[in-house]
Amino acid sequence: MVVFVDATPFSATFLGIESVLWVVIAAFAISALPFLLFTSYILRVATLAKQTLSMGPLMLS
Repeated sequence: MVVFVDATPFSATFLGIESVLWVVIAAFAISALPFLLFTSYILRVATLAKQTLSMGPLMLS
């Protein structure tokens, strides 16, 4: 999906970086967060399943 934005409202700079870039970075971080949380949950469940199938006590290392 491509979004065209007029950079006129974002004409200021913060820490030497244009404000429109900060908006794009924040939007990307917010949109990637659900995928990253889901991926971490799946990896956690896979680790526990692997530990449960092995012989011996359940020890997370």
